[in-house]
Amino acid sequence: MASTLHSRIESAIRTAKQWESDKTLLAEIRASIPFKELVPELVCETEAQWRFYLNNTADGEAKEASGEDDGVNYKTSCFKDDDADWEGDDLLLKRLTLYFKLEVMTWCNQPPCSNPNCKGNEDGKQMENKGMRGPETEEEKTGGAGRVEVYTCKLCKTETTFPRFNSPRTLFKSRRGRCGEFANLFGTYCRALGFDTRYILDFTDHVWTEVWSVRQQRWLHADSCEGLIDRPNMYEQGWGKKLNYAIGATHDHCADVTKRYTRKLYSDEFQARRREFAPDENTSDRVFLQMSGALRQMNSIGKGRLEELEKRGKAEENFFGMVQSSGVWDVEYREGRISGSLAWKAARYELGDSKANVAGEEKKDNEQEDTQTFFIESFYPSSRHNDLTIVVQPPMLSSVPSAAPKAHPECITVSGVQCAVVLTNGISIVVIDEASGCILQ
Repeated sequence: MASTLHSRIESAIRTAKQWESDKTLLAEIRASIPFKELVPELVCETEAQWRFYLNNTADGEAKEASGEDDGVNYKTSCFKDDDADWEGDDLLLKRLTLYFKLEVMTWCNQPPCSNPNCKGNEDGKQMENKGMRGPETEEEKTGGAGRVEVYTCKLCKTETTFPRFNSPRTLFKSRRGRCGEFANLFGTYCRALGFDTRYILDFTDHVWTEVWSVRQQRWLHADSCEGLIDRPNMYEQGWGKKLNYAIGATHDHCADVTKRYTRKLYSDEFQARRREFAPDENTSDRVFLQMSGALRQMNSIGKGRLEELEKRGKAEENFFGMVQSSGVWDVEYREGRISGSLAWKAARYELGDSKANVAGEEKKDNEQEDTQTFFIESFYPSSRHNDLTIVVQPPMLSSVPSAAPKAHPECITVSGVQCAVVLTNGISIVVIDEASGCILQ
């Protein structure tokens, strides 16, 4: 049982170690970041100059309108109203997280068709998942793809692959993926800027990062998929996740950070979920202590770094004890997951306060396998769309060989194509462009 916990920690450590190994990549990433646009307050030469950016003053707008182009976007989408609450490197982290989501990475539900002559499937919405295989090509092996998703285009029947790369250098080139790719490359970005960064592995299938704030002397949650920092209640309170373990790993230490992301750790329900990985909390603690000790010996950590880690660890444990005693979040976060397609989020029960998330556990267990094999969310129908038909009906049985022979929940079907799962006691909506017949959502 504890061996599973041990292997998960090892996996997280391997990912974090990659961030340290390619110094050339770190330099390339640093050179690519537009610091002057992200944090003009920190890099502009004069106070008047950065005020143009920060406050978007009349003088700044006038300069922009006059055509005096200095290469800076005065109205970058990475500036938010709550920026005033952050300073220095913490402000850089806040804007970097959002910049990474908006400008660096592209979320991939399904890959676009690889056939350059296939028109109408550039967004991948007509791709049908055919399963997974191991790495076969040189690119897949070099990029550290542990698995490769295989798709077939419904329009031209071309097979297209989506390698799930693990190499930061390959990800810096491909710049697409899901939460695993986002967290991996974002961790590399943070290390490129000198941030002490943890890779956070959530056993309920999500990953993100934590960054040490020198100013605040604490670890800051940073989720590059959502473009947000310091929202540790996002998963339990916002998405409605049933957490069990969240582990933090760097190249020189690891820690159980679950208590940062829950206020229910000592409830019977939460403890039952954790017992799947360790027989008791004492055993769990020993695993983390042993693995952290081994990392420190392996990396020959200096006295100063060792003392700093011990200092942080004690402060973190004190904080964890305080928040678990309170049992409540000090702020509210009620928004469901932002990243990913609607069907994908519904399959993972990460829609927040929707009825899909608060339904009974028995219902969740019975339907989860079915929903996970439901890949289609939207599509481009034929250009001859004057005969579109829209119905709600039970879809066909799953084509996945391992799936149980049961029908999915009802779905909205447009011209014979399944578009959205209808959740019991919930609302599903399909929006159609009247002119093109395109399924928008």
